[in-house]
Amino acid sequence: KVEPITTVKEHSGGAVTSVAFNPHLNSDMQQLLATGGSNGEVLITSLERPENPDVFPPSPDQSKQSAEITNMAWNSQVPHILASATGNGTVQIWDLRQKKPWCDLRCEHGGIAVSDLAWNPTEGLHILTASGDDRNPVMKLWDLQRTTSHPLATLEGHTGGILSVDWCPHDASLLLSCGNDNRTILWDLYSLQPIDEINDNEEQSAGGTNQIAGMYGGNLGSSVQRRYDVKWSPLQRGVVSTCSFDRKVQAHSVIGAVNKSGRPPSWLKRPSGVSCGFGGSVISFGAENKAVKVNSVVEEPVLKKTALEFDNAIASRDFKGYCRSKAEGASHAGDAYGVQLWEFMQIIFDPNARMQILNYLGFDPVAINQRAMEFNEDHGALNGAVSSLSLEDKEKPVLPMSKEAEDIIKQALLVGDFEAAVECCFRSGNLADALVLSSCGGAELWAKTQAAYFSREAQKRPFLSVVSAVIHNQLGELVAASDPTQWQETLAILSTYGKSEEFPSLCLALGDRLDEAGDSANASLCYMCALNLDRAAKHWNSQLNEANRASGSIDVLALHSFVEKVTIFMQAPEVNAVLNPSVAPLFASYAKLLAEQGLLEAAAKYCTTESQECNEMRDRLYNSGAGQGCKHIITSPPPFPFYRSNVGVAPKVSTTTTNGAVNSHQQSSQQSAYQAQQTSYQQPQPQTNTQRTNPDQLPPNWMALQDPASGMTYYANQATGETSWEKPASQSTSPAHPVSNTVGVYHSQQQGTAQQQQQAATNGINGIATTSNEVVSRYGDGFVSSASHPELGQQYGNIGTSNPYHVSERPGIAAVSSTAKAPVSGTFDPNIASKLKAEHQHIAEGLLSLVSSLSSCALSLSEKKQLSESEKAVSILLKKTARGEVDSAVVEKVNMILTAAQNKDYAGAGRIQKGLVDTDWSKHKDWLKGVKFLIQLATKKQV
Repeated sequence: KVEPITTVKEHSGGAVTSVAFNPHLNSDMQQLLATGGSNGEVLITSLERPENPDVFPPSPDQSKQSAEITNMAWNSQVPHILASATGNGTVQIWDLRQKKPWCDLRCEHGGIAVSDLAWNPTEGLHILTASGDDRNPVMKLWDLQRTTSHPLATLEGHTGGILSVDWCPHDASLLLSCGNDNRTILWDLYSLQPIDEINDNEEQSAGGTNQIAGMYGGNLGSSVQRRYDVKWSPLQRGVVSTCSFDRKVQAHSVIGAVNKSGRPPSWLKRPSGVSCGFGGSVISFGAENKAVKVNSVVEEPVLKKTALEFDNAIASRDFKGYCRSKAEGASHAGDAYGVQLWEFMQIIFDPNARMQILNYLGFDPVAINQRAMEFNEDHGALNGAVSSLSLEDKEKPVLPMSKEAEDIIKQALLVGDFEAAVECCFRSGNLADALVLSSCGGAELWAKTQAAYFSREAQKRPFLSVVSAVIHNQLGELVAASDPTQWQETLAILSTYGKSEEFPSLCLALGDRLDEAGDSANASLCYMCALNLDRAAKHWNSQLNEANRASGSIDVLALHSFVEKVTIFMQAPEVNAVLNPSVAPLFASYAKLLAEQGLLEAAAKYCTTESQECNEMRDRLYNSGAGQGCKHIITSPPPFPFYRSNVGVAPKVSTTTTNGAVNSHQQSSQQSAYQAQQTSYQQPQPQTNTQRTNPDQLPPNWMALQDPASGMTYYANQATGETSWEKPASQSTSPAHPVSNTVGVYHSQQQGTAQQQQQAATNGINGIATTSNEVVSRYGDGFVSSASHPELGQQYGNIGTSNPYHVSERPGIAAVSSTAKAPVSGTFDPNIASKLKAEHQHIAEGLLSLVSSLSSCALSLSEKKQLSESEKAVSILLKKTARGEVDSAVVEKVNMILTAAQNKDYAGAGRIQKGLVDTDWSKHKDWLKGVKFLIQLATKKQV
């Protein structure tokens, strides 16, 4: 039981009709409570001492109004101003400091009550009054600074008397009201029009009433359900509460409705803001709170939960158990194809997969053998002897044969003519005797007899077509002629009699046969048996497209299901597939979805292709705030996924050379560089005069250039390619000298003899000249760049260096050789380990030990080929390492691969190998692929 703090019994002659606490908590009047009575009396109670409260009227001279007090409200800005509304249409404004009424408002006429009132939350001289008259249900906005006799504006919209109003404390342009017309209206005071109505959500969802009718009060038809009070939340922006006579309090969010005004509410205006970041992060800040909030928003919680479960299953490596659970889930959901798919997926992880296929298809060898042993069929009296035949019988009955046939066969045997004997057996209908005799007549007769037997009996005994295909190794023809509706029997035949190297291609042919017949679902199962990812994923992709069409957008769960199937399938033994270009974008989309849910590390595992989408996502994940998790998965910094282009302004050129004709001739030579076979070279006249000394003059062949990145001036020598930030020292008067030949297109700009020009022409300089040996020897690769030749940058506008080389910082001279290096042999050298450095010998020993361990394992034909490639790769790697052709960073990565494999962290080894492929494929492709095979074999055999 809650006991009252105090009790005030000062009101006399009527009931207390209104109370209001002073909302100004930091003022000296925060302890005041205003009360109004039915007799028009207004009292102020000070609760500073609750045990002995002080009660006094707002004015000693006037404590009562002329009618019942209907409502009271303290001013929003000034703590000592109080407004009280009455039942006769007046509002009294009290000043507690002056202890007298400040003003009177005559709001309604004819004794109409003012049902409610509210102060503007930001403007202390604006007050709103509401009329409870059903004949004139209006709200009036008053500006007390201008006038107290006429309202500033009148709001009309209700059709019944207004019961309650409330001014939004967070946006002074928003107002809420409810009335006898069963409507709760949200107002925009800028337009003085209603912008939305708040309906009864519970009635609409439960009763199934018309939404439009509910929006306009159709759900509140009964007076019992009428709302009589509305209030804005003082803390939660955009949240309001409503009270109705059926003892129900409802909370509503009107943020969406507020936007219908065409303006954002004030709490969303600057300096408030929100920004969505990578990984589902949302950063927000507000005008009233200096803190910046960082939240993680999960738009697809079901996808996140499912993806985490799948990621944990992959990490556990229990693929068979996961497939089993998925099949059970599909069975509970009534998905027959899903059950078959996951059971087939489970089978391909079994070491004895082909026998498991037979059992799954219903062909149990033990049960079939038992049925054969117990079978006994009655053929009648004529064939009674035949029905009792058995492999265990010692006395076998003989089928009847005519005397003449016996004589012919005997005579043919006496002369060694087995072919005639077999022919006589066929003609007499003794096919079994014909087969026995043909086995003694040589391979040719045996094959001929078999063919004749199958030809005669296949129509009567369909199983003989299977026997014929097996005997003659014609399973491909059997598949081509098979009945698509009996594909299980055909697959069982292939599983029983197909050779290991032929089984995948036969299953592939059976899948094609079903696909042509329109059975793409069962075709995908056959493709799975063939371990062909591209064909199997075709049907899965069509399922995804159908789900997307049904949902009208990307079905995220269907996309997860597709990625799940492909990922599990790629983990199966013997599967060395790579993602098809048509499938790669789906993995990129899935990675993006996971990143948007905040699963950055999981997303990094699916950025496995070299598509543009994956490259961009890989770059974002590697450089994200996910810490070392993404870096460990991606293993090496990914290349920048976009093309960098220098968009700086063209640099200004300021040159002064000893040869005054160079500048004019350079312009013509720049144009002639685009006109092959049509350039005419002009020989400038040699300068014989000396020049005057000029402090701003540059030495010969030097030119001033402007760096577009920094705007600073640097200097470049056209003849030598030298660049420097410092201005080169100017020389005194000096005669002009010939300049040595550098690039042929500038050869004609320098002084030289006619013989030199002729020699240049004979060397292939015809319009656009080739690079000289001097430049090639300086740069090694024969590529002339604008960093070493600024005049090319001037010509083509590709100057991109913001730090030109100084003389002492130039690269060293590289030797030029036109002869390519011979490829390294993959032949194994048993003494290779001794040729390595001491710090590299353990790598050789570890790799050779791994190869040796794999060689002792039972390997299929394809695995033996992979092991052979792995041995070659190891040999090439060790030879190149011994020669010093492998960088120390790459050797360290190889050491990391070996360490991961020895620790059975094959996934980590694969990621490091992939990182090497991304960065060093062009240099080491001769052994990187073999290392991949080595890791895959080690993963399968767990050596």
